[in-house]
Amino acid sequence: STTTSLIVGMVGGGALTLSGAIPMIMGANIGTTITNMIVSIGHINRSSEFRRAFAAATIHDFFNVIAVIILFPLEMIFGILEKSALGLGNLFFGKVTTNQEFHSPIKQAIEYGADHLKTLSSDNNVLLIVISVLLTFTMLFSIVKVLRSLVLHKVEIFFDQYFFRSAITAFSFGVILTILVQSSSITTSTIIPLAGAGVLTLRQIYPFTLGANIGTTVTALLASLTLNVTAMVAAFSHLFFNIFGILLIYLNPFLRDIPMKLSKWIADVAMQNKALPIIYLLIIFFGIPLLIIFLGS
Repeated sequence: STTTSLIVGMVGGGALTLSGAIPMIMGANIGTTITNMIVSIGHINRSSEFRRAFAAATIHDFFNVIAVIILFPLEMIFGILEKSALGLGNLFFGKVTTNQEFHSPIKQAIEYGADHLKTLSSDNNVLLIVISVLLTFTMLFSIVKVLRSLVLHKVEIFFDQYFFRSAITAFSFGVILTILVQSSSITTSTIIPLAGAGVLTLRQIYPFTLGANIGTTVTALLASLTLNVTAMVAAFSHLFFNIFGILLIYLNPFLRDIPMKLSKWIADVAMQNKALPIIYLLIIFFGIPLLIIFLGS
């Protein structure tokens, strides 16, 4: 979410073109899944738990990698994401031009609140810092209180009975939860322990991760609202990438089960060799990207 927001900001500032930003957004979609991997390795000393957790972590990897394998060459040849994003931008704002001004409601709301805080504190910077610290601790206290209440009420049973009872509800829950926490890494990582414990199956988790992919695009969209129309078009391309990935893979009966089969296979192999997760992590998230950068330069 942070990476794509930075990319959107660079496009909005003219430091990066839209065609240059789209491959970076694809890479960010793959890179975000490393958090799941790290969480799943925490189960490595418990074999059955580790197999389920590792499979749940890697299904997100495989889906995003397959989406890039399909969409990257299509984008390079036909520019489908760029054209779709520009089309949506033209629909909303007319002809999109560089640095086209956008009157952001979010920026106006923030300025409104900031002005009132300055008035309240009589422009005293120390008092402003005290207020910000109090707000931060209030939010942290609220988060801890909510999480504690969820644990006390056995949230895993509630998830299984309500949020993951169908693919549609799991997908929708993934979208909403990711929008609320503003990070698909956090969203998908929270369910890895539940998968390891056997509370959730791989088939239940699969649509949830796809919902997280859609939900994480909201961060870049919110960031673009404070910039300009060009930045919003870049954010649209992130949204279209994830939508097209779902249409081409999950809704395609020939490709739908491939990420699940690959994640189950690599989890079984990892059971035989506990060093494999570390090797996999180093190769997929560092080795291959660095090799491509080296060859490209």
